[in-house]
Amino acid sequence: MRYLLDTNHWSYVQERNPAVIAHVSGLPDDAELFMSVVSQAELLGGIELVAGERRRRELSGLYREAVEAATDLLPIASEEARHFARIYAELRRRGKAIDTNDMWIAATARAHRLTVVSNDQHFQYVDGIEVEDWSKLDGSGAHTA
Repeated sequence: MRYLLDTNHWSYVQERNPAVIAHVSGLPDDAELFMSVVSQAELLGGIELVAGERRRRELSGLYREAVEAATDLLPIASEEARHFARIYAELRRRGKAIDTNDMWIAATARAHRLTVVSNDQHFQYVDGIEVEDWSKLDGSGAHTA
């Protein structure tokens, strides 16, 4: 299995969210976790917004751990741009607006045939991608209420 974690799930990895960490730990050895440069930028932006230097250093360390957990960091290139354009047009035609950064993440997932891992429901509007939410799972992999 090949997964593209949305920024919210990389944040859960950083925060050591029990449900997400348990799920990641239970993945098969051949599972791959990818990070988009969009998520990288959002995580770095969150660090920049923190007022306290001590907290900024702490978050920087957690960010490095998250990046190290990723199988690969995926850039945005021409293929992702083509998928972005199609997703943008499809969503506009249906009147389903989603955040631009999330369209880039969806485009990256479609370009690389990755399952998006997010708790943002609007990824369901994008045709051609599978979506999972690991934040709502208990230790056994079952959804919690």
